[in-house]
Amino acid sequence: MADKWRLIYNPEGDAADILAYPSALVEGRLAGKYLLSREKIPDTVVVQGVNKKGILAGADVRVDKQSAKDHDIDVASYPRSGRGGAKQTDTVSLKELMIKSSSKFSAEEVDLSDTALLLYTSGTTGSPKGVMLTHENFLGEFELVEVIFPLYPEDRIVGVLPLYHVYAMANVLTPAVYFGCTLSLIPQYSPTELLKNMAEVQATVLIAIPSMYIHLLQISKSRKTSIPKSLRSCISGGAPLPLTTIREFEEVFQTQLSEGYGLTETTSAVCLNTTGEGYRPGSIGKPPLQIEIKIFDENDVELGPNETGEIVIKGAMISKGYYNNPEETAEAMKNGWFHTGDMGYKDEEGYIFITDRKKDIIIRGGFNISPREVEEVLFTHPKVHDAAVIGVPDKSGRETVKAFIVLEESETADPKEIVEFCREHLSPYKLPKFVEFRESLPKSATGKVLKKELRDGYKDERLLEKNGK
Repeated sequence: MADKWRLIYNPEGDAADILAYPSALVEGRLAGKYLLSREKIPDTVVVQGVNKKGILAGADVRVDKQSAKDHDIDVASYPRSGRGGAKQTDTVSLKELMIKSSSKFSAEEVDLSDTALLLYTSGTTGSPKGVMLTHENFLGEFELVEVIFPLYPEDRIVGVLPLYHVYAMANVLTPAVYFGCTLSLIPQYSPTELLKNMAEVQATVLIAIPSMYIHLLQISKSRKTSIPKSLRSCISGGAPLPLTTIREFEEVFQTQLSEGYGLTETTSAVCLNTTGEGYRPGSIGKPPLQIEIKIFDENDVELGPNETGEIVIKGAMISKGYYNNPEETAEAMKNGWFHTGDMGYKDEEGYIFITDRKKDIIIRGGFNISPREVEEVLFTHPKVHDAAVIGVPDKSGRETVKAFIVLEESETADPKEIVEFCREHLSPYKLPKFVEFRESLPKSATGKVLKKELRDGYKDERLLEKNGK
């Protein structure tokens, strides 16, 4: 006789049911919706549906419930760990870990060349690769941080970025510990929570991504609020920051917004367009003495001022390579130089300007077109909220420009209007031939547009399909 099993079928449930049924099943004695039996239940299959939008939030995650209600969205919170809360097999709650752990601490001796962390790249231009970062890489990054944006024990840093990303790991979390700063963590980002946290702790340093600075501008207009005057430094990274945003931020908040540059392979920031006298709009700054940054042509020959080529870097913070991937390591780490895949140039004073990703450059009729140049123009259109540009084939098979546009709320536009606007600022061969309007653009955790997902035929390799196909 086959083992007994049962089905719980609830196709018209709500967000709370998604939490309630599994939590009750973990207790092991669900007999009815409100009644617990004494007998162990058989294996159970739960088919659960929801009849409207909902948010499932962790126990320590704050959700603006009024805003959710205004948009007809249910909110259900996971219970805290304990008898009423479900948790994954072989996991330990933070509370349990803290209770059982010793208060004594002793540092372990390590070889500086040992891998300290394995972080996977976002895979914006290809499959993600595991980047091996050593203890020496982090020490090299701390020495660099001390020069390009010094931190002090009295600093209060707002931790709003995801700590699993190199930007937050190497420029927020570990430097805060290394330099003895106060770190105020925000469990779940929202512009309101960010402003509230900054005001409560009187933050001195904000390290964030472009979209967060855009949100701060938007909320300052709608609520007529401002960032605290204690804030001495604002740094943006993780994705390009539109020049229009930088200028508007400076004007509204009366402070300069510095733009940093770095990659997972460089243990995050290697360059910063610092505030003050040396500030260069649109630049990522001048390389500090701790690293070397050059511009190479396709034959790895160094180029002169204002000549565009690939940005290459050498320094103590450069990764030792990709995990179990010697071919990609050899390709990226040629002759002691890390080849970033980013295109750019140096001006006569040594300031570096990024033009684009090497693989994103559009070649049209023998001319190189920088998607970022076209995007910068699109960002100045008053109706455009967000934009991305890629190369696509036209009917003849030649590469041409396609623009993806997210309009500001309540705005309308047609492709002709967008192209005519670009015609006022760009050469004819750089004009978008195709314009597609979208509600949003696919982005990584740091706000970088995932352009590979905009291309026709894109397939998300993380998804599993039936029959292994």
